[in-house]
Amino acid sequence: MMSCQPGCRFCERLRAAALELVGSGGLEGLTLHTLSERAGCTVEEVRDHYATEWECLWAAYDEVSFGLFLELASGFAEPGSWESAVARALRRLLARLAANPAEARLCFVEALRGDRRLRGHYAKTRLSVVELFANELRRRGRRGESELQIELLVGAAVQAIAGAVVGGRVRELHELECRLLELPEVFTPIAA
Repeated sequence: MMSCQPGCRFCERLRAAALELVGSGGLEGLTLHTLSERAGCTVEEVRDHYATEWECLWAAYDEVSFGLFLELASGFAEPGSWESAVARALRRLLARLAANPAEARLCFVEALRGDRRLRGHYAKTRLSVVELFANELRRRGRRGESELQIELLVGAAVQAIAGAVVGGRVRELHELECRLLELPEVFTPIAA
């Protein structure tokens, strides 16, 4: 159980340290000891805020994934067509991920490999993204795509991003934009 208040600067430092550790070495490099070393404190000080390294990681994931969700959602805040909004949202997300490889690794690789709770946090985030797209489709008066289709498109995008991260190409994520924007065409009926 955490003993601090929301907005605790020490917890922010610990979450940043967890993100750095996962970004540089994956989940295997995250322990209470490595977390305390990276944050420049004792293990006891870490435990005063997070009982385990996993609690800190879950909080770091929630913080980062929410920021990424807001980045994606900001693309829909401006007027324009569905296609232009999706392109804008995707461009912003890919730019942020390319500039923050540790965030990309945590949210698109390690979240899928983590413990049950981390995977649960990932599933909730993914559902939020699907709901965002479905709501934006309805808001813009577009019909035809089902939530299942959106879920499949989101899954394909996640896999493409994860592949780039695992392949060491996180800085070139912007190159995925065109390929990801073509994914919806998979569900466009072909004229007879």
